[in-house]
Amino acid sequence: MADPDQRPEETLTFRRVLVVLDSATSSESTLQTAASVAAAAACELTGLFIEDQDLIHLAALPFARETQLNKAMTQTLKPERLQQDLRAQASLARTAIAKHAAEHRLSWSFQVVHGRTEEQILVAASSGDIIAMARRVGPLAQFGRASLQARSIAAKAPGPLIIAGATEETRPGIVLLPYDASAAAAQMLGIASDLAQTRGEPLEIMLLGEAARIIEDVHDHIRAVHGKVPHPSLRVWIPRDQVTAIHRLCELHQGLLVLPADAPWFRPGQIEEIIEKSRVPILLQTEAAP
Repeated sequence: MADPDQRPEETLTFRRVLVVLDSATSSESTLQTAASVAAAAACELTGLFIEDQDLIHLAALPFARETQLNKAMTQTLKPERLQQDLRAQASLARTAIAKHAAEHRLSWSFQVVHGRTEEQILVAASSGDIIAMARRVGPLAQFGRASLQARSIAAKAPGPLIIAGATEETRPGIVLLPYDASAAAAQMLGIASDLAQTRGEPLEIMLLGEAARIIEDVHDHIRAVHGKVPHPSLRVWIPRDQVTAIHRLCELHQGLLVLPADAPWFRPGQIEEIIEKSRVPILLQTEAAP
């Protein structure tokens, strides 16, 4: 039974959703998810286009070559041509930000910065911002594990991190939250409910560990923690075991996963496993309060 004296968690407020865009990553899936989160949080949508300095320095080297697979040709990579390409890509990114902001009736802004990708992301994200990015960002990110980069940025970010899905197609589904009653999970309960309502999708809560004890009074518990009436299309369930829970989180193929990264129920390495295997966008939150 929910404690009648328990106060609702303080509502998380955000100033903007910062969408990271660069020359190495596709952006449609990232923008779609970021715009829906910005609408749920009632905040600004901000585009950040990064001209990665390592890529520009590489173009200046005499042996740098550009390979165009669709034309089966290789040519010298020239700094001037790269700068032209970057300006053109930034212009397209700005247009895309404006389009998604208009669709969700959001205020928006756009900026172009120069520097190393991860450094510029954290410099641009002020306290309370949500960062949205592709599964891999930066010119060298394709050679590393997506989970390592995501965890590195999330550990230093002031707020949640949105990781786009594995494909450019974002299909309607559910908003899924694994909930173990930890501080990290409790922080995300409200935003998961708001996201489900904004996106018009069912809310599914997977009760883990000690949280399984509240299943009979889950609506009262959500109201006590979140301070709002629970989502009308709500499914609450308890997985048979940890293998079943991890499989469900990894195999979700439609919707959005709200993932408390520091929830103590998860064993070391399981959050990274979920990030690597998941095909849907992930809203990743560390335990540190924004």
